[in-house]
Amino acid sequence: MNRSPIFLHISTDKLRATLLPTASTEEAVTLDSGAALSQLLDDRGIVHGLDHQALARAATCIDRDEPLTEPLLVAQGTPPTPGYRGLQPCFRPVPLTVEQAGEEGQTIRVQLLLVPLVGPGEAVADAGPSSPAVPGKNIFGEKIPCPVPGEQTIVAGNNTVLSADGQQLTATVWGYPSFAAARKGAAEQVKLGVDRLIQATPDRMQALLRLRPAPPGHDLPDQATVLRVLDEEGIVYGRLPQAISQCLELCRGQQRPQTTVIALGLLPVKGSDAWLRFAIEVGPLPGKVMGNGEIDYRERNMFIGVNKDQLIAVRVPPSPGSPGRDIFGAPVAQTPGKDLALKVTDDASFDPESGEIRASRAGVLSMVSEGSVKVCSRQIISRDVDFTTGNIVSRDALEIRGSVRPKFRVNALGDILIRGNIEKAQIRSDSNVVVKAGMVGDHAVIRSRGDVDIQFLENGRIFAGGSILVRRSGYYCRMHAGANLHSEPAARFIASQLVAAGSITVGTVGSDNADPSLLAAAVSPEQLQRFFELRRTLAAQTEAIAALQQLVGPEADSEELEELLAEHEESRQQFASLNLIVPKDREPEDQGLSHALACTIVVRGKVFAGTEIRIGNSRTVLGATLSNVCFRLRDQIPAGADKRDILFLANKK
Repeated sequence: MNRSPIFLHISTDKLRATLLPTASTEEAVTLDSGAALSQLLDDRGIVHGLDHQALARAATCIDRDEPLTEPLLVAQGTPPTPGYRGLQPCFRPVPLTVEQAGEEGQTIRVQLLLVPLVGPGEAVADAGPSSPAVPGKNIFGEKIPCPVPGEQTIVAGNNTVLSADGQQLTATVWGYPSFAAARKGAAEQVKLGVDRLIQATPDRMQALLRLRPAPPGHDLPDQATVLRVLDEEGIVYGRLPQAISQCLELCRGQQRPQTTVIALGLLPVKGSDAWLRFAIEVGPLPGKVMGNGEIDYRERNMFIGVNKDQLIAVRVPPSPGSPGRDIFGAPVAQTPGKDLALKVTDDASFDPESGEIRASRAGVLSMVSEGSVKVCSRQIISRDVDFTTGNIVSRDALEIRGSVRPKFRVNALGDILIRGNIEKAQIRSDSNVVVKAGMVGDHAVIRSRGDVDIQFLENGRIFAGGSILVRRSGYYCRMHAGANLHSEPAARFIASQLVAAGSITVGTVGSDNADPSLLAAAVSPEQLQRFFELRRTLAAQTEAIAALQQLVGPEADSEELEELLAEHEESRQQFASLNLIVPKDREPEDQGLSHALACTIVVRGKVFAGTEIRIGNSRTVLGATLSNVCFRLRDQIPAGADKRDILFLANKK
């Protein structure tokens, strides 16, 4: 007849021997009778702290060929007892060794001290005569020396209070007594405190039940006790009785500490921001990050026709949101939705009462941003802009069906669509600019208050108040975006400066044979210009100071030298305090930190060694070539550093 196997587990500290009913790392043992169990313990040398009642239960199960229903502790060693003078603890800790995962995923053994649960007003230490340190004995009868051979003095720790006569230390909360060093290097003095059974998180939105196994002779609290503790703690909202029951069952069955959320607050619901619901089809906005994180690369719909008095859009007001409630029943204020900074110009009108935006006359629609709408006429130039047409200055939207030749200028209040190239020419728009070809030449420049969409650049410059989208390439160019800067995944940039007040997503950056590029996200273009100006000023001032000191001598009294040193110090202070994220006059309370933490630089191809990476006020230079990588700021400042560093992460988009 096949008998049910049992497993004998001996703790690593040799203080506990337990019979287990299920498989473990120990070798299975099959016993023919209950008497053979005692012989097994003798053979293993287990002679101290035997629990004869537990052994009798196990022997009965073996004789009846019944499996164990739960782990049985059959031997318990005697742990060493520290000596105390003055206050004496009202309990004796029982060590328990458990296995848990370490920081790198490895299994580590941790020793815990099991102590009974205490409640408010219950004594954890009483006055008594000094007691010497007593060594312990493990289940094999071996002596265990006391780790602190001398006598210790107990002082009040967290969640305990000492009586007026100094004769008793009592708990002020429900929890488990715990020892801690009173001060570093003072082994003769220990704090006796109480670790809370139920811990509220700092945001008051969760209550954690931190349950520990009960030492021999004591029981776990039942569900009614836990609910009573919640009442006493004032935790009245979002209780989870099922979670309490499961935590108690796990702790009882596994004999391991358990931490479980047993109460949840209700998070406030943020109000939705105001937005424009368009009554006409405006088409895609190239470069816009969609809800799934992908970038919209579709072409912009240019010159959308509208009639006089036609409804263009309706402003949907922000919603207030709804308040939440914490676990103590207190309301949690919600964040209302933000209003839309609506800008309606030229031949469009806005009615604040109805929220309607209508065309004042027939024309074409232009959207500089999601909150800026204008209507203007459309002007078509069917050839190149050259000596025949001269420079173009228009209050309308422009469609140029040729190229813009060198040294010519185009200036318009509406959108500009150029179907050819920009050749060393200057383009300026109060709206958006779309170039179907590219831009070449050292003096070629686009300045736009809205977005810019272009195929390629060579030696050109783009300054956009909105986003920039480059579809093919950028060589030896400079681009500054007031929002995001994106390119298609196959695009390549060499020896270029890409700066965005928002995020950057590009293809490949750099090469082995060209000057390194700069990628700067969460950086205000105007602040970066100020940064470069101050750096040049400091270099010039340093050179001037060195030249003057060489002329008059370093120790000579010179009014001119003093003025130079004062100017240099003023420039140095401005340089050190310069915030690249946002100008001082528009600086939020957190100096733009939350915005910088939300911005990323994503390179979907290669980014070559030597490329300078900036996010906000942090900077790094790549020492090696990387592929398909995402750069972002670390959430916390590393120990010993004065600012956040930039993390290199695998791009998962």
